[in-house]
Amino acid sequence: MRILYILQEYPLVSQTYIKTELERVARHHEVRIVAFDKAHVPYRRHLPFEVLDKTAKTTPLARVVGDFAPDRIHAHYIVFAPFVARVAQALGVPFTIRSHSFDVLDIEDGARASRPKAIAALNHPLCQGVLCFPFALPILRAAGVSAAKLVPCWPVVDVKRFLDRGPNGDRVMNIGACLPKKGMELYIELAQRLPELGFDLYALGYRVEEMKRLNQSLAAPVRIVDPVEPDAMPAEYKQHRWLVYTASPQYSSVGWPMAVAEAQASGVGVLMQNVRPDLADYVGPGFLFDDIEEAHRVVRGPLPEDRREAGFAHAMRSDVDGHIGLLYDLWR
Repeated sequence: MRILYILQEYPLVSQTYIKTELERVARHHEVRIVAFDKAHVPYRRHLPFEVLDKTAKTTPLARVVGDFAPDRIHAHYIVFAPFVARVAQALGVPFTIRSHSFDVLDIEDGARASRPKAIAALNHPLCQGVLCFPFALPILRAAGVSAAKLVPCWPVVDVKRFLDRGPNGDRVMNIGACLPKKGMELYIELAQRLPELGFDLYALGYRVEEMKRLNQSLAAPVRIVDPVEPDAMPAEYKQHRWLVYTASPQYSSVGWPMAVAEAQASGVGVLMQNVRPDLADYVGPGFLFDDIEEAHRVVRGPLPEDRREAGFAHAMRSDVDGHIGLLYDLWR
C-alpha cells in the first residue's frame, strides 16, 4: 500500500520510535513522509521527507499530498488527529493514529483546547484505529473515544538491535529530551552524592544549557553527552550498569520511555522515578523510587543477576517486530 505519514517534526533524535516504525513499514509499503518542521536535533540516517508550508493546515490539499495518492494515512500524536481527519475526508482515505504518553495525559488533564476536536476525529468513521499504551486505554475511553477504536500496544523499540547479554560497564546513565517533566535536576543531585561512580546524561535539546549550568555549579558530577546517532546507542548502553530515569512528580506526565526497554535489552538495570502506578507494569523487573534516598541505596549497589536476566525477556514486549502487525491489521 501507499502510506502517507504526517509528522510534527522529522527526523528528531528523541523520537527514534518513529524511525523504527518507518523502517519496518518501508520494507513492505511505499511511504511518503511530510512534516510540519525539520527536527531541531536531527539524526543523520533517515528516509526522504518534505517539510510542509507553515500554513499547510489551511492551504489546498494538493500542498499537503502532492502527486502521492495514499491508500492509508498514518500519524503520531492525538493532537494531530483533527488535521489528519480533514486530509483523510478530503481524499476519502482511512487513517490511523499512534498515540504516546504526553498527548494522552494532556487529554486526561484537559490541557489542550483542541480536545473535543481530537476526540471527534478519533471517532470519525475513517479512523481505523488508535494505537495506545495499555495504561492509556481507560483514559481515552473516559475522554470519549470509542473502545472499538483503541488498540493497546507497547512502545515501538528495535529491541533486538540492543539485545546483548555480554558484560556491562559500571557507569550510571540517564537519557531523554531535556524537558521539565523529566526532572533531570534530581539526577545531577544524585550524581553529586555518589562521586565514586561515573554518571552520564544523554540530554537531548530543549533545556540542555540549563542542565549544563546546574552541573557546573555543583562541580560537574555528571558527564553531559552530546546527542548520539541512534545506530551508535547500543554501544553506549553497554558502558553502564544502571539507567536512572528521573521524572518530575510536579508534572507526572513522563510516559513509557523507550530507554527502559533499550536498557533492559542491553543488560542495564532500570531505576525509574515512581510518578504513576502504571510504571510498575512497564519497568517490570526494574526498580521504582520515590525519593533520592531510595535511588542512592539502589544505585550504589550491584544489579541483581535475576533482575538483569528477567529484563532481557521483559524488554521484548516492546519489540517492534512483535507488534508491528497490530498496525498492519488496522490498515487491512
